[in-house]
Amino acid sequence: MDKLKLKKDSEQLFKFHVEISGVYNEYAKSCGLTYAGLKVLAIILEVDECTQKTITQYTYLPKQTVNAIIKSLIKQNIIAPLIESDKDKRNKVIKFTKEGKKFALKVVEKAREIEYKALDSIGEEKRKALIEALSAFRNNLKITEEEMK
Repeated sequence: MDKLKLKKDSEQLFKFHVEISGVYNEYAKSCGLTYAGLKVLAIILEVDECTQKTITQYTYLPKQTVNAIIKSLIKQNIIAPLIESDKDKRNKVIKFTKEGKKFALKVVEKAREIEYKALDSIGEEKRKALIEALSAFRNNLKITEEEMK
């Protein structure tokens, strides 16, 4: 194991992560959102009977952050006041307002188009290799309790 080489590679991966997040942050900001808010809109569009718990599971965002985003989106009239779920009265379902859904579709679809263009630009072979490499990295990036001490 060449730790110096691994350190450089790790730093490069982190730099890419920060830069990619920066692109999403700038786009979200141009739409009057945060990057986390953009992710929340995308999940609400994709998930039927979406709840705050669902959003925390998909995004790994803390419950408090998700709650703050939801409150902000209600104030902006993007989502309607929360209603009880028919399936589980303990959960509140998140639904868009009519205008909020139009807004969410517009901003999320534009973000997806930008992603698709970037993915298409690297070609199918590199795209598959990237996905495989990131999947392997994620699967091996596990921190044991012992390592946390």
